[in-house]
Amino acid sequence: MTTIWRRTCTALALLTSLAMGTAAQAEDFPSRPVTIIVPYAPGGQGDITGRLIAEHLSGLIGQPVTVENQSGANGVIGISAIAEAEPDGYTIGVVVASHAMARALVPNLPYDPVKSFTPITTTARTDIVLVANPKLGVHDLKGFIAYAKTHPGDVAFDSSGPGSNSHVFGEWLAEAAGLDLIHVPYKGAGDALPDLLSGVLQFGFKSVPAVRGYLDNKQLIAIASGGPERTPIYPDLPTAAEQGLPGFAANSWGMVMAPADVPADRVAYLNAKIVEVLKRPDVVEKFQSMGANVIANTPDEARTMLEGEEKTYSDLISRLGISLNK
Repeated sequence: MTTIWRRTCTALALLTSLAMGTAAQAEDFPSRPVTIIVPYAPGGQGDITGRLIAEHLSGLIGQPVTVENQSGANGVIGISAIAEAEPDGYTIGVVVASHAMARALVPNLPYDPVKSFTPITTTARTDIVLVANPKLGVHDLKGFIAYAKTHPGDVAFDSSGPGSNSHVFGEWLAEAAGLDLIHVPYKGAGDALPDLLSGVLQFGFKSVPAVRGYLDNKQLIAIASGGPERTPIYPDLPTAAEQGLPGFAANSWGMVMAPADVPADRVAYLNAKIVEVLKRPDVVEKFQSMGANVIANTPDEARTMLEGEEKTYSDLISRLGISLNK
């Protein structure tokens, strides 16, 4: 009996040790480097956001954090890589607002913009303003709409390509205000600025940092803040909704996401650490210099926001008949 009892105790001790080791291993996160996939080219706001987070996050979690740019196909290549990564929290990614438009624009999208991902936090919302060339002689959205209605087919706006945010915003404005506007696509947002400044184009939707200098020296006129709230940089500039277009909100945002089915405790851990990074004064200041306001919300809040944005833009793009070809 003594031998049997001894063997039984030894077996129980071994099982207990294995169980404790497994539990400790499960709790020991992260125990190796974390990768942040940025589905866009270097230099853009998504890339800057990913690198800002990586720079500060590494020290907080005690592991290297690397950034991988996997650009191409309007972000689809890199976002697919995020969706297909092992759902263990070691691969996350940064996306921007165009992610919410993908289902309506890309045939046979290889992932679901909502269900294929675990939102961790919304990083920041970027201020967008509706600007006009001073030659129009308008100073607010009401005046612009009146001008456009008396010049149907003669008022043009730019975009960084069919299906881009600025394209969707322009077509949405045309529908909301009952205007006949001309869409002129460019390869990038910066390419259109000379034509906007010269008067070849009459208006456009721009991020505040891209046009702040031109607004301050009166080369362009800001006629509305595009987002749901006024931009802190121009607090006296009313939103489009305040000027008679309820529900209209042209804004951009960033979000940190992981593949679907990442364990809840790891999502909570990553959220806590990334929110800590986003709320650092120097990081907040960097975002503000880019015309962006830090949000740093919870995973549930980020998911609710993503679901709402995806539905809004999918319905809007379908209704307006926007595609990547026109």
